[in-house]
Amino acid sequence: MIFKIFTLWLVFGLLLPDDVGAQAGCDSPDENRFGVVEQLTWRFLYSADNLPGALDRMRAAGIGWVRVNWSWKDMQPQPGAFDFSQFDLAARMTAEYDIRLLPILVAVPAWASTAPPELIAERGSLSPVDKYRPRDMNDWLAYVRAAVERYDGDGLDDAPSSPRLDYWEVWNEENLSQYWPPAPDVDEYLELLKATYAAIQEVDPTARVVLGGLSGSGVNAEGTGYLQQLYARGGAAYFDVMSIHHYIHPAREGNIDALAAALAATRAVLDEHGDADVPLWLTEIGWSDAPNAWGQPTAAQPEIAAYLTRVYDELPADKIFWYNFRNVFDNTPDVEHNFGLVYNDFTPKPAYEAYAAVTGGDCRAP
Repeated sequence: MIFKIFTLWLVFGLLLPDDVGAQAGCDSPDENRFGVVEQLTWRFLYSADNLPGALDRMRAAGIGWVRVNWSWKDMQPQPGAFDFSQFDLAARMTAEYDIRLLPILVAVPAWASTAPPELIAERGSLSPVDKYRPRDMNDWLAYVRAAVERYDGDGLDDAPSSPRLDYWEVWNEENLSQYWPPAPDVDEYLELLKATYAAIQEVDPTARVVLGGLSGSGVNAEGTGYLQQLYARGGAAYFDVMSIHHYIHPAREGNIDALAAALAATRAVLDEHGDADVPLWLTEIGWSDAPNAWGQPTAAQPEIAAYLTRVYDELPADKIFWYNFRNVFDNTPDVEHNFGLVYNDFTPKPAYEAYAAVTGGDCRAP
């Protein structure tokens, strides 16, 4: 999961542009701003049997993008050959439904992880072992090159039917110790980002690199925020799209204003450094309808649906990925299992209906 940030960044104000509202779900893929996060590469959740139904639901709601883990540990659980089967399925099927993927390069297998040996012995490749950096950057870059080559659509070593993936996100929430243990380190991440950017461009010079989604705006008033530190070190040369995450209770007073201000703070840093043309994507936002999420009042499903509508209608991000599409399990109080627009059996929640209303639904040919 990619949240745990509830402090409101009190930053400079924002006048929302007049044209921020919803765009039709039938916009061209680059213009379509409607996305979700969903783990289509988790075999226990998706197969050739149920993936078409899931994609039908997505397309009916006007969803144009899915952000998904392109996990190294699942692709190469042991040194040696890569297993692309589940990734090929996700890439091929989403392309058939005119849905684009934003794959995240992430999740280090135990055999390559710098996690403490005792932790590896206890957890294998499970979290948090997979959040530690790779021992050998060459192993990581071999994975990056293999993944990009497989889905660059150039006819060389491509996946069956050659579905093309042209955006690649590098890591996730690297500014949190949960995802960069034992503590965030801008210099370490920049080293990984720089090498990964070069490897992606080597394989596919037309691909675009998305900064690993930062938790929060990455900005503070002292100028020492994570994003500000990246810029100070020349990091702007190694990403093409800015990516951030925000989670605020759907019923909290002033939540949309706070989100808009946080987006404005991030946008201001980009603009100040000559990156006015760099897109700003909100690659995670949402809320769980489980009881007492993180000790906060339970959010009713209608509250979440109303919040979703305002998020898409009022926030000026170039793309917004709702977290997430489907409950991992049903009938469980676990916060992490209850973020879905739909239940585990794909029954829609009110937030799904709100999503479809915002996009106008599916206007693509079946």
